[in-house]
Amino acid sequence: MKRPGTAKRIKCDPERDSNCDADVIYCPVSPESEGEHPEAPLCLLKADTVTVNSCDTIWAPPSPDHQLPKAIASRPQPQPQLQSQPPPPPPQPRRLLPAAPDALPGRAVESQDSEEEGGEAVEGLVSPYTVDEDRLIVSASPRYPRPNNGQVNGYVKFNWPSLGPSRRPSELLPLPSEGDVEDITANITRSDSRPSVSTLAMTWRAIPPAPAGTVSLSSIEGFRASASSPISMTGLPVSSQAASLAWTTSEPPGMLPPQFGFQAKMDRTDRRLFEFYIKNWCPGRSVLRDTNLWLKDLAPMHGNEGILYAIQSLSGIYIYDYMPLEDIRQRINQRYDMANQYYSTLLHAPESREVGKGQEVITMTALLSMLDIVLTERRLKKPYNPRWLEGFRQGEYFLQATDPGARYWKNNNVQYNELRISQSIIVGRAVILAQLMMALPSPQTFNPGAEAGRFSWLLYGTEKDMYEIHGGCGFSKKLLHLMSQVTYCAGRLQQEPESTIVPITAKFLLRELSEMRQWSREGKDWELARKYPPTIDWVRDRADEIIIDSNQIMTEVTAEAWRIAAIIYYQCRLLRLPRNHPEVLANLDDLALCIRIMPTSGSHFTAQAPLLPVFFLGLLATETVHKNVSMDWFEQVVQTPVRSSVPSLYDALLRIWGWIDKEVQIPRDPTALSKDIGKRYPWWEHLVAKVLEAEEEILCLT
Repeated sequence: MKRPGTAKRIKCDPERDSNCDADVIYCPVSPESEGEHPEAPLCLLKADTVTVNSCDTIWAPPSPDHQLPKAIASRPQPQPQLQSQPPPPPPQPRRLLPAAPDALPGRAVESQDSEEEGGEAVEGLVSPYTVDEDRLIVSASPRYPRPNNGQVNGYVKFNWPSLGPSRRPSELLPLPSEGDVEDITANITRSDSRPSVSTLAMTWRAIPPAPAGTVSLSSIEGFRASASSPISMTGLPVSSQAASLAWTTSEPPGMLPPQFGFQAKMDRTDRRLFEFYIKNWCPGRSVLRDTNLWLKDLAPMHGNEGILYAIQSLSGIYIYDYMPLEDIRQRINQRYDMANQYYSTLLHAPESREVGKGQEVITMTALLSMLDIVLTERRLKKPYNPRWLEGFRQGEYFLQATDPGARYWKNNNVQYNELRISQSIIVGRAVILAQLMMALPSPQTFNPGAEAGRFSWLLYGTEKDMYEIHGGCGFSKKLLHLMSQVTYCAGRLQQEPESTIVPITAKFLLRELSEMRQWSREGKDWELARKYPPTIDWVRDRADEIIIDSNQIMTEVTAEAWRIAAIIYYQCRLLRLPRNHPEVLANLDDLALCIRIMPTSGSHFTAQAPLLPVFFLGLLATETVHKNVSMDWFEQVVQTPVRSSVPSLYDALLRIWGWIDKEVQIPRDPTALSKDIGKRYPWWEHLVAKVLEAEEEILCLT
């Protein structure tokens, strides 16, 4: 039986054209597309790999298997042997023709498995997180001083007062005002109930170093918290009273086992680490509660011991920043090693490659890569790729290997769940955004068929689904995929400067980016968002009057900032417009307006904030006002005493400012450009090459 997607049609109708092959697939225009197929830009991307028969039917040959990500070691050592590659495909015809309207990119890259039900382990696929020394090194003093009032309300949110001179545990502070630190511990299932506001105080008593491999639990004091409203004990509940965590509830439970409500058995220290992740780390990820994937999708998987170990090691790093006790460090390193061992086992487990499965291994790539992102002092330097990037690339491989979309012809018919969406977004976000400041593949190795089909799992669902703003990235997965298409087109243009397809595709991409309307289930619904003018119109009218003070507005303006940043990236890398071009400057003006009205701390500030757009605003600034807006944002964010990837990216931006005007000169007449974009100077590639040469590591833009 022929696989769906091997034959596609543009004009031929078997019922009317007797000369057309009977097995050619005809795809009508969808009702929502208003006369044009919604995937038209994607079809053009793959036009270089097709041929045409006598009845104008386009046939796309199957492309080679998607290449494995390069596994790296954590220290200088021989590179692991990758799986032997299949023989190269036959040379493709030079003629460029548009593809069929429904030429889905997901069909261009076949799964690594030859059979739909699982596959064999791939030799040479190793964990990039393996280290031969302690992951967390000894710190003689706290990395960050806690504020006098104990409140940290940035990427992590907690109240943790310092101990007084009497060395007695801190008393509970008065409850913060509404809108300050939030506690959403008890509400981590997908429900509509709103979290309560609470104050959290936690203390750890310093103790002598425990014997190797052990931690003295009796000397560690627990968390204490009080809530301003009853806490719903649903989903993953908090620990019981036996765990020294006192909650004020309307009807406290009676005598319960210490492990009641947990899906995994944990001692007191492990519970503290897990609860910090739930109560203090996850609230700093997103203002969108229902799509906060770290809380709603990943935390409920703590019944898997590898995922639990990864969560505990991730949260423990933050605690150690404020309380550098040796037993805490030992526990963090122990849990990290156990998580990595479990991940290494999953890499070669057959179920990790079965279609529709692989949830555990993909989740662990997200958690362990996030740990490497925030542990900035331990990232790998050149010539090695960072662990977080190699890990997310492995996540991309497993998403492709387990992709259920191969069983469906239409993307909106693919069966998927919230976890799969979240995993595709967190993995796709890291890999796609990293490409923005990385060199394009060389023309000799660039595979148009395989590259065009990457990240196709971001397109599953209806049009409404694709334009929903997700808490995992702060914008829609459709916008994320469009950014990857811009990078692909830039690579294709570098490979064939005289391509006629890329300029046509570029026009489709610009129309998509310009007319895009994104929506949130916690704000304007899809129908309302499509009727409203773009959010930037509202921002222009109020930019001098307000600082955002609601989650809904923060969500909408953040998504708009990402859309504008994507347009700027499109203009600079694909169209090769200089950074002082009037059209680029106009978008930089709008981006600056969005950034200026955003808070840089408080309950409305989370990891959903537009880090990359702020970086682009400073990177491409030719006017002082743009540079100042970017600098002010960075300066205010880094003042919060909390670990994040922002300080390292800001330091890189400061270094780039020292040479960019000399290395990437601003033309006197920015509009004097060739009509053929392939003949314009690719200054973005020169900028990226210089950044990669000057910096010690690949920039982390997440």
